[in-house]
Amino acid sequence: MYPQMEILETKNCILRPITLDDTEDLYEYYSIPEVVKYLPIKVHQTYSDTRRFIKAFFLNNYQKGKIGHYAVVLKNENKVIGNVGFNNIYPHAHGGEMGICINPNYWGYNLSFELAQVLIDYAFNILNLEYVYAVTYNDNVYSKKPLDKLNFIHESDFNKKFKNYNNQIVKCNKFVLYKNNYTK
Repeated sequence: MYPQMEILETKNCILRPITLDDTEDLYEYYSIPEVVKYLPIKVHQTYSDTRRFIKAFFLNNYQKGKIGHYAVVLKNENKVIGNVGFNNIYPHAHGGEMGICINPNYWGYNLSFELAQVLIDYAFNILNLEYVYAVTYNDNVYSKKPLDKLNFIHESDFNKKFKNYNNQIVKCNKFVLYKNNYTK
């Protein structure tokens, strides 16, 4: 349906475009304050919030030909447990920001590394990106572990204001991986 969104697979997961049929699974984690704490969205209060978000952030960008986030389907449960991908880049981009959002019920399963690895392989070998970067939050030490294992380099720190959280200022970290430094 969206040719730019090639289906990807890891040992434990299938990555495929998000659909409105995923509303219930996405609502399950987007309704948790801790999950959306550093996202540019508010906690979802209803399934309607999640449907609107799917249409605006995922489907609308797919329809524009952008490569965006995938639904992470856990194979052994056939359940969407998160979303991962690039923050809406065009197929001929030189680089892109990678993001991972996982339902807290599946934190600790060590899925972030395998998800990040398949995205990096896709970015460099299929999309032919020159670099991929990721932004983490200083207090989220777990988000840095897969980046370290994949040889991302800490590029900079910066402060970001989050309107959703009373203009709270959070220290962020930017990590980058260049194609010529990537080894599988």
